[in-house]
Amino acid sequence: MRLGPLAAITLIACLGASSLACADAPASESSNMVRDSAGVRIVESLSTARHPAPWTLGAEPVWSVGRLEGDPDYLLSRVVGAHQLPDGSILIANGGTSQVRFYDPSGVLVASRGREGQGPGEFAYLRALGTCREDGFVAFDLNWEMNAYRADGTFVEKTVLRAPEGITPYNLACDPHGHVLLLGWGRNAAAGPVVGFHETRDRLVLVTREGAVETDFGERLVSERIGTTGGSGPHPAGRATQFALHDDRAFIGSGERFEVEVRALDGSLLALLRGPDIDLSVTDSIRSLYLENRLASAPAERHPVIRRQAEEMAWPEQIPAFVELRVDEEGVLWLRAYASPGSPETWSLLHPEAGYLGDLRLSARHRLLEAGSDYLLLLTRDDLDVERVVKLTLDRHGASYTPESPRRDGQLLQPPAAGGVEHSKRPLAGR
Repeated sequence: MRLGPLAAITLIACLGASSLACADAPASESSNMVRDSAGVRIVESLSTARHPAPWTLGAEPVWSVGRLEGDPDYLLSRVVGAHQLPDGSILIANGGTSQVRFYDPSGVLVASRGREGQGPGEFAYLRALGTCREDGFVAFDLNWEMNAYRADGTFVEKTVLRAPEGITPYNLACDPHGHVLLLGWGRNAAAGPVVGFHETRDRLVLVTREGAVETDFGERLVSERIGTTGGSGPHPAGRATQFALHDDRAFIGSGERFEVEVRALDGSLLALLRGPDIDLSVTDSIRSLYLENRLASAPAERHPVIRRQAEEMAWPEQIPAFVELRVDEEGVLWLRAYASPGSPETWSLLHPEAGYLGDLRLSARHRLLEAGSDYLLLLTRDDLDVERVVKLTLDRHGASYTPESPRRDGQLLQPPAAGGVEHSKRPLAGR
């Protein structure tokens, strides 16, 4: 179903600059080095700046669901995920109604699953969708309880996942083959609140769905936080370990540097993928933009308190190199760059063999829900804050990156002029 035009999504080169200023930036001015070090493949960009990905997006949606008013089956609220099934149907996890809705390729609702509650197939707080079954999908509840469904919507089971210490996971990823990778809240989680800026650390483990640990990937940064006597929350510019599973590989990065580890499921390190050597310093402009965004979303009587809190708040030495990690159907890694609340999303693309491909920046008010082989599913909001899920076409064939064998002398890889990258497998769930 083709609907009226929405704001076009653009590819631009620069963070912190206007679309107009960056729209004409060159497609690529960097190269990637591939080398081998003690049996570990290292793929790294030699650039010190981001540049646009050689991909293009359709200017108008080819599919859309969401309305201002009318039939409640088409009113969306607190959308937390979307996924396209093999038959072209699209699932939308609508948190506001605790439902997973099935819409056919023309945008017509054909079924809904779930409701508010604590039992099997019910949700206290629907939080995410995941492609964690070969023959269907899962929907996660508040504490990462996993409701599993077949592709036709038949409910299968509800699984309660726990970290090795028996606590709720802080974050997790899973794949269609039954692998679950999870990270706890932190080894000091039970010791009570820590006041001020601090970090928490815990083990990243591969577990069975019954909770048995198969592989320990070691202690990792859980998150950098701001704590009070009443509790703590993630620092607005804090780093946290991000991870995903794909094709029997674990992809792990903390955002402390523009680097992702590629590990086998037994824990062995196979490769390091490194993006551009960008400046991650916390600047006065970053602090000022954070304050401006907080003030813009708060009533005037709260402004003095917000200003005082911002002046007193401790900041890390660096912003995260990325704050979210996904792997798409083609095996390409998508790393979401740090940005102040309300700023457009920018995603850096890393190919496991060819390295950094460039950046894709979404228009304002768009949020990525799923990256398919030839489409993106996005959540959009209009001036009235009406939520819509839209599908745009994605053309990856603007350029080709042909991987070459690693060389110990550090051979440079240059992107050829035409062609495409071909891989397969579906993306996996993650926070």
